[in-house]
Amino acid sequence: MRLAQQLYEGVEVKGYGTVALISYLRTDSTRISEEADASVRAYIVENYGKEMEAEQIKEASRGKKIQDAHEAIRPTDVTITPAQVKESLPRDLFRLYQLIWKRFVASRMQPAKYETVSAKLDAGQ
Repeated sequence: MRLAQQLYEGVEVKGYGTVALISYLRTDSTRISEEADASVRAYIVENYGKEMEAEQIKEASRGKKIQDAHEAIRPTDVTITPAQVKESLPRDLFRLYQLIWKRFVASRMQPAKYETVSAKLDAGQ
C-alpha cells in the first residue's frame, strides 16, 4: 500500500516531471470512467490493431445501497507506458506500476488465444 500511495501521490518521471501514475488506490470498485475506457481503447487500436479491442463491457447494475465513489485502480494516463517510466522508478515501484498498467490494458483487450498441439504416442510393449 505504501508503494501504491507513492504512485498515487506522484513520482518524478523523466520527461513528465512529477506525475501521479495511478488513480485512487483505496477502492474495490471495478467501474472505469467513460473517458478512461475510451482512452485505453484508442491506445489498443493504435498500438495493437482494431481486432485486439474487446467488445464494449456492459456495467452491471449495483443497486442504490452500494457506494461507488471511486473508479477502479488504473493508470492515470495509459499512454505513459511502463517502458517510459522504468528508468525513473525504483524496482518495486516500477513492478507495481507495470502490473496495474498491464492488467488495465488487458481488461479492454480480446481474451488470449492459445494454439495447442496434442500427440498420442503408442510405444508398444
